Amino acid sequence: MALSVMSCSQETKKSEEADKDESFTSDFKTITVTKDIPYREGESDAWKLDLAMPANFGSELRPALAIIHGGGWAFGSKSVDVYQKMMVAYAQRGYVTINVEYRLTGEAKFPACIEDVKCAIRWLRAHAEALQVDPDRIGSYGHSAGAHLSMMLAMVSDTASLEGDGGWDEYSSMVNVAGAGSPPTELGREVPMANPIWWPIGYIGADHPPMFLIQGTEDPIVLPERTRDFVEKMKSAGNTNLEYLEMEGDHGIAYNGQLDVTDPALEKFFDKYLKP
Repeated sequence: MALSVMSCSQETKKSEEADKDESFTSDFKTITVTKDIPYREGESDAWKLDLAMPANFGSELRPALAIIHGGGWAFGSKSVDVYQKMMVAYAQRGYVTINVEYRLTGEAKFPACIEDVKCAIRWLRAHAEALQVDPDRIGSYGHSAGAHLSMMLAMVSDTASLEGDGGWDEYSSMVNVAGAGSPPTELGREVPMANPIWWPIGYIGADHPPMFLIQGTEDPIVLPERTRDFVEKMKSAGNTNLEYLEMEGDHGIAYNGQLDVTDPALEKFFDKYLKP
């Protein structure tokens, strides 16, 4: 009888453990993270992205978000903790999230960085079906240099000779909505990199997708007066889709400062347009 009771107890324990395992995989939202996926062919180590996506959120199409690192176009990486955390956080919110590397200016001159991020968006659309992504609900976010690239994804059409040679040419490289923290809208110096076709200031107009700009009042790198000027010119051109948040802070705003305000504001913005 003792053996019988012990056997019954062990079977019950195994059953309970199985139930727990099944509950863990079905009741809790889980994500998958894949690192260093090539988004185009070639020899550059920069042509890679990380991917975080919902694993058990259902079969419906999902919004997507491309995260673009900063670093003055000469430094930085998708591996920076800030961008990795953001990638995971938005995947947990139901977004398919890519974290994009691009060629820095030490490897390739402007506009290579613009061409690379546009190629990454084309890659995303090319794989939309496999990733359960709605190709009409793709957003982007970047800080500083990444903010410039995020805005260019929203403002520069596929016919502006900035597509590069990365492939996936049958797909659009434009995003449907863009967020930008400490956004360089123009370079402001008489140097070759100041070419207006490489900067948002060269594409002022009414017919751009929704954008959300966040600017610090004490930013010594991206001067607030230039961002204000860009916002005013966009409004004067008839653009009603541009949202602007200016708050006390320096260049780290929306990166490692004032996150208690900027993180919820960004989530609300992206959800408004990408998760209606």
